[in-house]
Amino acid sequence: MILQIVGYKDSGKTTLMSHTIKVLKSFDLKVATIKNHGHGGEITLQDSNVDHMKHFSAGADQSIVQGENYRQTVTNVAKQNLKELITESVTIDSDIILVEGFKEAPYDKVIVYQNQADYHKLTQLSNVQYHINLREEHAYKQYESWLLTFLRTKGLIE
Repeated sequence: MILQIVGYKDSGKTTLMSHTIKVLKSFDLKVATIKNHGHGGEITLQDSNVDHMKHFSAGADQSIVQGENYRQTVTNVAKQNLKELITESVTIDSDIILVEGFKEAPYDKVIVYQNQADYHKLTQLSNVQYHINLREEHAYKQYESWLLTFLRTKGLIE
């Protein structure tokens, strides 16, 4: 299952993503996340002084480092759409893929907004399932209630 959290800059998307992950993990669900770097330009890579980044800086198209419990992969690849990213980059058998951004993708969405102008624009997107303004009183409690109902209808929790 895929659920997108979308909104404009500084609307609280990352905060809601983190909150959602904690709720999902409380049900022992396996969660993968994807974030769209919507600020233009390249993402900030890890310090080039670490060995695997030296490999990447020297021209490797992909560099992977394995630690005791974590693996990190850096790949030189042309920008992909969300479907391609999911197909090619999500490597765990996840119960849910949470996506921050990619407004135009066709998956179920939660919109995060700060004002009525943003709300109006965002509600024009496809597959909007819920909307939240994190500044409103009880926003998190109401969201959690909706999320649990949503997860039940998708068969992820009882």
